[in-house]
Amino acid sequence: GMRVGGPDDGFVARTDNPGMSNSSADFHDPRPILVGLDGSENSEKAMWWAVDLAVASKRSIRLLASYALPVIMGIGASAGYMPPVLSSEDVHEADMKHRALLDSMKDKVLAAHPSLNIEDFLEQGSPVLALLKAADDCSMIVLGTRGIGGAHALLMGSTSYAVAHRAKCPVALVPETSDRTGAGKVIAGVDGSTNAMTAASWAADLACAVHRPLELVTAWHYPYAVMAPEMGPMSAPDIEELRLAMLRDAKSLVGRVKDRIVADHKQAPPIEVNLYEGSATDSLVESSKPSDIVVVGSRSHSVLASVLLGSTALGVAHRSTGPVVIVH
Repeated sequence: GMRVGGPDDGFVARTDNPGMSNSSADFHDPRPILVGLDGSENSEKAMWWAVDLAVASKRSIRLLASYALPVIMGIGASAGYMPPVLSSEDVHEADMKHRALLDSMKDKVLAAHPSLNIEDFLEQGSPVLALLKAADDCSMIVLGTRGIGGAHALLMGSTSYAVAHRAKCPVALVPETSDRTGAGKVIAGVDGSTNAMTAASWAADLACAVHRPLELVTAWHYPYAVMAPEMGPMSAPDIEELRLAMLRDAKSLVGRVKDRIVADHKQAPPIEVNLYEGSATDSLVESSKPSDIVVVGSRSHSVLASVLLGSTALGVAHRSTGPVVIVH
């Protein structure tokens, strides 16, 4: 029968950067989990999600609040317009407001988990740069995202997406719709790349730590606009055979990832496997609930997609109702 792609071009031929893939995304990395706080309910929700994970994985928490002081000298100055200069009282007030935010969050967490180790930092300047700098010695970054209804929904340049794009460690984006109390599962998207294998392995460790089952999902796409028009129209039996070949390849890919996880992990969570026909983003978004945690690799299979964050990672993060972890 016809073969499309074939499962064997997966782990062998693709070397995204095997030297880095394990060191950069080890779930058992004992370093702190960094949380960005901005005073919104959404960032508080993200913080509690991070606290649950820190407690489950015996890590400490680092809280960071950052505020960008307005640029005093703008383009306006050259046109003779002087913007109001911030007084030292204004700066002091901004500082006090953010200190109070950090203190109140820290107190809330300690009331629930008195023995949790919490560090807190206040930075002036760009939140994106502050988070990336503070993450240098962290194992993970957790941020709230406004979710699809918010005013920022279409601005991928918001802090969360900019950090997710540039961070070296896994980044969890926790939308305001997510539900941390529900009994959910961990869902990992699999596409045959080394990066997706790293993400699936990280997801398996997460599932064990938080006592949830793991679901491995792959999506496969039959290009119904026939692939090689110069060969003339394909007959229905050929098309059906091609679909079945793709389905077989998808099945064998997920099966291999499952076997590899079971082989590599001393204790593996219960693992379920699901195949969806259609777009990977749609499949991951539609198969997950607000209490599920979706884990995706940052680079998807296509070179074009990887110019962004990997279109799957970004698309899922943008539309998911539950937390999404992007594993770099």
